[in-house]
Amino acid sequence: MITDIETARDKLADAIWWLKGFAAARPASIDEGAGEHLRLESQLNDVRIFLTHINNASVRRMGDETAVILSFAEFERLVDAVRVPRQSEVKVARQVIEDVLAQYRAEDLAARRGDEIPF
Repeated sequence: MITDIETARDKLADAIWWLKGFAAARPASIDEGAGEHLRLESQLNDVRIFLTHINNASVRRMGDETAVILSFAEFERLVDAVRVPRQSEVKVARQVIEDVLAQYRAEDLAARRGDEIPF
């Protein structure tokens, strides 16, 4: 079971190396799909980049409005504002919400325009 981003990235790296070895071992006579492994490697690399963006909370929208990505630090700021509703805590939480919402809306707009968003 994969429980963190690093494990997922390691599994992807293993798959890429296996595919490179598999492609290199193919006889030249059946190599009609030469370069296919490079396309697959590129797609797997896109997944690795996407996982890194999730880990860094630099992507906010996942799927078709199925999830909003927050870093744990951002989540803590929201929790602090609920637990201790002081003006300073609420102000910080409001700024986090506004920042995340703006990024989410920009990604949503890009998705509606047809720009590629993984998954």
